[in-house]
Amino acid sequence: MSGGKAYARQRFLKLFEANKRIVGALGTGSGKTSLQLGGFTHLHEQGKAKRGLILAPSVVQAQFGGEALRYLEPGKYKWHADPGASRNQRLAALRDPSTHMVVATHQSFRDDMIHLGAKQAGISEQDMAKQLQTMSDDDRSAWAKGVMKKEGIDIDYLSVDESQYTLNRDGKENSRLANVVDAVAEHMPYYMLASADPVKNDASETYDLLRKMDRKRYADKGAFMRRYGRDAISAKDALKREMARYVYASKIDPDVKADRKEIAVPLNDSQKKSLSDLDKAVSEIRISAMEGKTATELVKKLCPEHFAGVPSTKHEEVAKALQKNAGLLRNAAIKRIINTSSTSAKLDKAAEIADARKGKPGVIFAHNLETVENLKKRLESSGHRVVALTGHDSTSEKDRKRLMFAPEKGEAKADILIASDAAATGLNLQRGQWLLQYDTADTAMVHAQRNGRIFRTGQKNDVELMDLVADHPAERAARDRLARKYELRELLTSPMEGLDDTGLAWYLRQRLGGAK
Repeated sequence: MSGGKAYARQRFLKLFEANKRIVGALGTGSGKTSLQLGGFTHLHEQGKAKRGLILAPSVVQAQFGGEALRYLEPGKYKWHADPGASRNQRLAALRDPSTHMVVATHQSFRDDMIHLGAKQAGISEQDMAKQLQTMSDDDRSAWAKGVMKKEGIDIDYLSVDESQYTLNRDGKENSRLANVVDAVAEHMPYYMLASADPVKNDASETYDLLRKMDRKRYADKGAFMRRYGRDAISAKDALKREMARYVYASKIDPDVKADRKEIAVPLNDSQKKSLSDLDKAVSEIRISAMEGKTATELVKKLCPEHFAGVPSTKHEEVAKALQKNAGLLRNAAIKRIINTSSTSAKLDKAAEIADARKGKPGVIFAHNLETVENLKKRLESSGHRVVALTGHDSTSEKDRKRLMFAPEKGEAKADILIASDAAATGLNLQRGQWLLQYDTADTAMVHAQRNGRIFRTGQKNDVELMDLVADHPAERAARDRLARKYELRELLTSPMEGLDDTGLAWYLRQRLGGAK
């Protein structure tokens, strides 16, 4: 934590100690794991925190143990961070007063709390989850406190890694995860949210983020949205000042260069024909719908996945429902032709890029599971050592594959890691020297997080960060949307230390004689 650019981490931990509740927006690859460990150990040293609970994505859970061994004094702390642990083992660790830190996945802790609550109430877990949804905030908080007390779970420090997954927003029912974590956090003496992207979508999520910090202060959502929900420079500046009370934003880049570039990919003849056929099919589907008919075969051709496992007698019924949304079907089909097809021009370009960098370890991200498999087959056929990691892998399997690419000791067994967005957050892949985004991420968060797997603290080599962009209006529109979403991300994640040196604050400081 000492020296140079690490000042941001020191300030963050000091602010956390003073505030007791904090959002750490410390940039992708800035060392949030060490901050969460440091937050607890700093407080524990002073007798302010006895036991900590850290919630993290499954791909990160196993890494906590390695980070603890690397950064903490040997033998001083006992922790539990076992990806393969059963519920009984997890609960035993939570109850054990000699275990200083328990690292669990968001989902396992959510499910364990609902399980315990249901067991104590003598109802099903499904009914328990429904009850939580209808409870008031005060009742949920009392529920969580009561469940933990009855189970002998005494925790006074809670940290949530990749905390954006706990956010609620307008138009979306509160998730079970948010209900449980918010309820537990309400009575925690120390509470840290850690995320390179604390907000993913809009100002309603920003409201929820601040409400997690201080429910009483942020009790009026309508007033908050009227003040900060406008898409105006003044509203954004005011929002950032409002957030400064609880949000510490900074970025610690590694001391290496990142060569960022978009690579244009012309469509091949096969794709052009497929897209032309698609437009004709969509037109015919729309005409059929206007005539009160159902273009079953055309709809099946457009989205075959919707008919998998459906009896043939039901195909017309399914097609009739789907053809009402011909535009959405067209968009999905365009993505398949551009990204998923085994004859995609992008696939050729990805192979070309990998071949040109043979001997340099690299990472490729693709949204679609079929695309991941196509990439794996193509690169293996060219002699590359490849491992593919997706959301279908268990926690332990994800960690095994991570270690194939980035072993903590010994030789690597894979030089290219191909991953779906299940690996976009948390994984330490600093061994990689180039990263390719095969498709355009839906959010700025995912795009930045993908790049952050190799451009992060601990990287010792210059890196290449590349995006493939097909020459098609749909791809260009996706890039425009991404750019707009980056505007909100930059507002929320750019450093805040300089806020008091601008605008009205600067003027008041001058009048009060504070300028030197």
